[in-house]
Amino acid sequence: MRSAVSENIGTESELPDLNEDTRDRRFASTLAKGLRVMQAFKPGDASVGNRELARRTGMPPSTVARMTFTLTSMGFLEQLPSETYRLGPSVMALGYTARANLSFLPMAENIMQALADEVGALVALCMRDGDAVMLTRCWRPRDASSLWLSEGHRLPLDSSAAGRAILAADPATDAISDRDQLEVKGFLTSFGGWNSAVNACAVPFQSTPGTAPLAFLCGANAAQLDGDTLEQTVGPKLRDTVQTLRLSVGQL
Repeated sequence: MRSAVSENIGTESELPDLNEDTRDRRFASTLAKGLRVMQAFKPGDASVGNRELARRTGMPPSTVARMTFTLTSMGFLEQLPSETYRLGPSVMALGYTARANLSFLPMAENIMQALADEVGALVALCMRDGDAVMLTRCWRPRDASSLWLSEGHRLPLDSSAAGRAILAADPATDAISDRDQLEVKGFLTSFGGWNSAVNACAVPFQSTPGTAPLAFLCGANAAQLDGDTLEQTVGPKLRDTVQTLRLSVGQL
């Protein structure tokens, strides 16, 4: 059963600005527009029409119509009798391929599910997606309610625990304060950082050397997970569980 915490983040504002890269001659603007249309679909969308896609992407309806026609022809979208669209089998195939490349995931399944059951909170694997982090795999406690967040949801990069953990693990970013906290505690906390009703902690994780950092997140409704419990119990348990995973994949 999911908690009734309201969503506090809009997909439209998270979509990348196409104007940022158009000055680079290598940038394929038509491809970017098609990808932007696919990014506009939200978890829970039964289907979306061209008019709504135009609103979400900020592109002209005529451009969106060309993109949806092409994407449907390629199997990335599926057109319904109602003249609306949903993500198609080609997107699903790419998702399965991407998940298969996370070689550590089978080893993470049991230990992350055990953590979710033990602390009674949502546990999720997150990866960076532009200026956001996307939940890639979620584990829910089997005997307790949990946050409504699910796979595919995107959280702000700079104000969520998972986003800050990813930034702190990247030496190219200027996240000195969070990096220092990770050195001391091994995890980062967020108290209402992106949603005033949500408390969470996160630990960065790198699947293989040289790859982009990921993060494991553990969070719950603030009424269920107070600050002391997060700092003294849940955060350390998440840190130790990720450490166990690192040992399992031979990183330590």
